[in-house]
Amino acid sequence: MKKTFFGCGSLDKVATIVNGLGAKKILLISGKESFALTGAQERIRQLFDGVTVTIFNSFRTNPRLEDVERGVYLLRENSFDLIVSIGGGSVIDMAKLVNILSIQEGGKISDFVTGRRPIRKPGLPLIAIPTTSGSGSQATHFAVVYIESAKYSLSHNYMLPEYAIIDPSLSYSSPNHLAASNIMDALAHAIESFWSIGSTKKSRKYSIRSIKLILPTLKKFPVKDSMSQSALALAAHLSGRAINTSKTTAAHALSYPISMYFGIQHGHAVALVLGKLFLINSSSDSEILDSRGREYVNSIMRQLFLALNVNSAKEAEILWNELLRGVGLSYNLAEIGITSRRDIAKIVENVNLERLNNNPVRINKKMLYSILIN
Repeated sequence: MKKTFFGCGSLDKVATIVNGLGAKKILLISGKESFALTGAQERIRQLFDGVTVTIFNSFRTNPRLEDVERGVYLLRENSFDLIVSIGGGSVIDMAKLVNILSIQEGGKISDFVTGRRPIRKPGLPLIAIPTTSGSGSQATHFAVVYIESAKYSLSHNYMLPEYAIIDPSLSYSSPNHLAASNIMDALAHAIESFWSIGSTKKSRKYSIRSIKLILPTLKKFPVKDSMSQSALALAAHLSGRAINTSKTTAAHALSYPISMYFGIQHGHAVALVLGKLFLINSSSDSEILDSRGREYVNSIMRQLFLALNVNSAKEAEILWNELLRGVGLSYNLAEIGITSRRDIAKIVENVNLERLNNNPVRINKKMLYSILIN
């Protein structure tokens, strides 16, 4: 990433970047209703004086291959100089996918998504502007896309946006239920990153900073004051930077089929299952997957409890459930309609193995059922 701009009013930096690049034709990838509701549509229109802008927003919340293909076709058929993406995590993911896949040669788009062909060429300059404080997608080099019901995470350094603009004022209009889901997603990113096999000393510093920014703001949810909104926006960006190194773990592995099959908002789906992982990852009976060993994993969990201001895995689980209740989200799958053995089996059978194997301890099928059955 070349540069990150942060702070209320930083959206105006779009004009500086556009002028600096000499861009005349821009592909703007955005949400639909959210683009107008955040005030971004009106504000950004004023920043594109003298520039030709084409808007692409005809895609679903969780990007599907066919949605990406439409965006790729649009990009290939026009001579754009720059891509600007403004929206939530799925919108920014879509921009990263369309940008990188439009430039690849020698295969179908699905070949690159599934890994049958490697990414070899960089795309256009991309400005990522989040309108939610959750996913941190503007700080990561990967993006999720679905082929039918199968989830794929395309990853390459070329996918990291060249510019990120984090303007907290764009998240002011988020409905409470969406804001709650986003906050818990950012907190889950920080926690999962901290204990993940892929974590580093640097990524763990990002995680701890994010946790310490989020916890105080959750006590006064719904967050309306500008200082707290800024703290959440920064926290989401930091946790995005953390998972950019470490990637996520078992909670995200389970969340994808929960969202895909039952329509649960992503951050809520992650939060539904994360609480029990404090117990599993702290258990002395668990098989350690992290090559740094059991003592290392135990130390990491103790540091995490300290950051959460609890003394044990059980206290951490209780705190997590209290946080969910505090922002108006359920931590019980039955309460949101996932009740049958068939529902649970569908989630278990479609768990994302890549993320599951990034967890510090091994989680088998029996353990997955124990997480999901309340």
